[in-house]
Amino acid sequence: MQLISARLRDYRLHRELDLRFDRRLTLITGPNQSGKSTLAEALHRVLFLPARSGGALLEAMRTDPFVADPRVELVLRSGGGDWTLRKRFAGSRGSVTLQDPSGRSFKGDEAEEALARLVGTAAVARNRSAAEQLRERWGHLWVWQGSSSANPLERSAAAYDHDRLVERLQAGTGPTVQSALDLSVSESIEARWSAIHTPGSASRAPQVRKGSPLAAARQAARDASDELAAIEGLIREQQQEQETCERAGAALARLAAAWPQRQQEQRDLQQRQETCRSLQQAIGLEEAALKALGQQLQQPLADREQLRSQLRRREALEAELAPQARALETLRGEQAQRQQALDRARTELETLRRRAAELRGDALRLEQRHRHATALRQQRGLAERLSAIGRLQGELEQLEKDLARLPAIDAGAVERLRTLQQQHDTARARAEAMAAGLEVLQAGLSVRLDGRPLEAGSRCTLSQAGLLEVGDAVAIRLLPGGGGSIEAAKKELEAAAAALARGLDAGGVASVEAAATTERRRSDLLAQRERLLEQRGSDDAAALKHRQERVQEQIEALPEHPEDEAAMDRDPEARLIQLEQELQQARSERDQAQAAAERQAGLASQAERALEEGRRAIEAADAGLAQARDQLLQTRTRIDEVLTRAGSLQELEAAVQQLETQRTAAEGRLAGHRRELAALDPEDLARRAQELTREIGAMQEQQRQAEAARIRAESRLQGNGSRDLQAEREQKQAQLEACGQEQQRLETEANVLSLLRRLLEEERNAMASRYTAPISERISAYLAPVFAEVPRADLSYDARNGFGDLGWRRGGEAAFPFAVLSTGAREQFAAALRLAMAEVLAEAYEGCLPLVFDDAFAACDPERQQGVHRMLRQAADRGLQVIVLSCDPERSALLEAATRIELGS
Repeated sequence: MQLISARLRDYRLHRELDLRFDRRLTLITGPNQSGKSTLAEALHRVLFLPARSGGALLEAMRTDPFVADPRVELVLRSGGGDWTLRKRFAGSRGSVTLQDPSGRSFKGDEAEEALARLVGTAAVARNRSAAEQLRERWGHLWVWQGSSSANPLERSAAAYDHDRLVERLQAGTGPTVQSALDLSVSESIEARWSAIHTPGSASRAPQVRKGSPLAAARQAARDASDELAAIEGLIREQQQEQETCERAGAALARLAAAWPQRQQEQRDLQQRQETCRSLQQAIGLEEAALKALGQQLQQPLADREQLRSQLRRREALEAELAPQARALETLRGEQAQRQQALDRARTELETLRRRAAELRGDALRLEQRHRHATALRQQRGLAERLSAIGRLQGELEQLEKDLARLPAIDAGAVERLRTLQQQHDTARARAEAMAAGLEVLQAGLSVRLDGRPLEAGSRCTLSQAGLLEVGDAVAIRLLPGGGGSIEAAKKELEAAAAALARGLDAGGVASVEAAATTERRRSDLLAQRERLLEQRGSDDAAALKHRQERVQEQIEALPEHPEDEAAMDRDPEARLIQLEQELQQARSERDQAQAAAERQAGLASQAERALEEGRRAIEAADAGLAQARDQLLQTRTRIDEVLTRAGSLQELEAAVQQLETQRTAAEGRLAGHRRELAALDPEDLARRAQELTREIGAMQEQQRQAEAARIRAESRLQGNGSRDLQAEREQKQAQLEACGQEQQRLETEANVLSLLRRLLEEERNAMASRYTAPISERISAYLAPVFAEVPRADLSYDARNGFGDLGWRRGGEAAFPFAVLSTGAREQFAAALRLAMAEVLAEAYEGCLPLVFDDAFAACDPERQQGVHRMLRQAADRGLQVIVLSCDPERSALLEAATRIELGS
């Protein structure tokens, strides 16, 4: 099968693309984002994606912005004729048509089925896994961008057309691989094994099939074993019921013997608990009486303590009042002295501030005089600069006039005119050298020039070759200028003269010498203009004038000082220096006066703070004295209240002593009751009573349960007596033995079938080299142009799992797994494997299959690039159709004998 041409319409970035493929080798180039991978995708999807597919696959094919449905048309050759496939991808509106070589058309599902027969595999199903399934189709022939270094055999067997590949390899190995009898025996064993076992998978071993005789035998053995176990369980239950009945009788007898003792213990505990309750009531009464005494004692005790405390406080306050009054009088005397110091500091501060204000005024007046003098000097400098700029500007304007009168010609124009003059002189010399004249001086015989007779004394000019005949025996060919044409020389001279005249007219000069003189004069004037511009500098007359006006405004805003103006006229620099010195002296005196005023202000602030602190101290002492007097008054008032309520201190002491004696007696009685109660230990009595109650309840429950268990056991023993369990057990044992023998027979048969199947599989795997050898030889043949030392491919074949264990071997070295090779080596090795498989499969596709490589050799070393190209050409020579897409113009330029298609041009 061969791809002939393709047409894409509104497919992603391809609005319209038509291209034809070479029978052998097609190279499609273009920069990144030019649509190469999009083209490879479109060719693949038109073959394997149903036209009615939607979702993300359809959205990825549409243009941006979306204008029309993506359409792809592909012409492919198969069966000696061309088939035309057209698909419009539009979801449920999608359509497909396939036209065979005779002109008959298939549409819809019929077209998809015909296409599947043509390419050897069905389109992907329209479901969520369509994107993953799509890359599996023709995975050995379509090398997607970025996957060139992947192992094609790591995909599923369907991805590299395993069944058809094995079929072609088996067809090429001859009739000795597997005979008809071998096939018959193998099929019989496989059928009998499959009737017993499930196929299994890579992660699950084969299992016994449900419904098979072996499964039925196993189930019958299990059922017989279960029935035997059930009968033996009944026998064990019968024995257990007899034991239960005996244990229940013994338990009832033991409980009947222990019952009187527990009842006596319960009566003793109840008597001791009644004694504890009486003692607890007596303790409660004593505690209430003790609490009442405590409450009666609280007030006398509080009054005694308060009276003692207030008497001590009165003595302390009376002792503190006299020193506080003396300290207050001392503070008031010191405050008057502080007020006098503050008045003196404020008077001195006012004097210093007036002196500082006078000095600031003097300094300000001197600053104005200095600014006035500085502005006068700046004004005079600006006037001088404006005068110089005016003079230079006049000279520049005169130069510009002189330059305007000269033609605008430079050194390059003079050089071009000299070149034209030289060409004119050369053309004139060549024309003069080529002209040839002919004069007949004497003619004894007839003389003819190009058949025209010439008389003696006649002249003519030859501008081209001519034939001169003298009589009938002499013929001379004349070649003026060595054979060139004089007319051509004249035309060249005229062209040179016209060019020279145009050049002189364009420059506005009469001759080349005049042009050179003009250019020298113009260069001198331009140099002089540059010098004047440098002298003028970057000064702008308007800006200087504006500055002069601002300076004048400053002068007018300042007070006038005629003496300074007269001094500036005599010696401006000396006057400015004098003013600066006077200003500096005035500022120094001003700063000293200001500093003295600030220091005096600090002293005044200190005096104010001292006066304020004294005032606060007097207020605090006065407040403290008043507070002490208030506290003394409060203390005397509290003493009077206690004495009024309790009488004298002696009477209060006697009342407290009587109440404390009564409380001591009550505490003694309470302690005695508590000792008696502790000896009985009420908590232990309560705990023991609870334990005894639980024991009696448990004994009652045990008696009830034992009685119930004995009744149940006797009932079950009477029911089981109707069956002969021992006879039933012997019968089930015999049945289990028969089932076990049948299961063993079927197990042996299944094991024999598994052994035969494994031996046949091992034999097929042993002959796998007849499958792998053709592919390995082809891989080495394709790698020969790439590597100086041709590597050998290692490949294994398993009848169940297909091809695998791809390895790389050189010389006597051990084989390297495919995964450990460099990226470039994996790309080349995988390409050779794909070409080898395609070459074998091509026999099932009329000798030709297309292979698409999308940027497949990006990691290839430059020294191996030529070898890769030879490998691709070798594949084309062997009948394969190779299509290479590349974005590397330098590498792709080295691929010879290829039809080239440039995208994005």
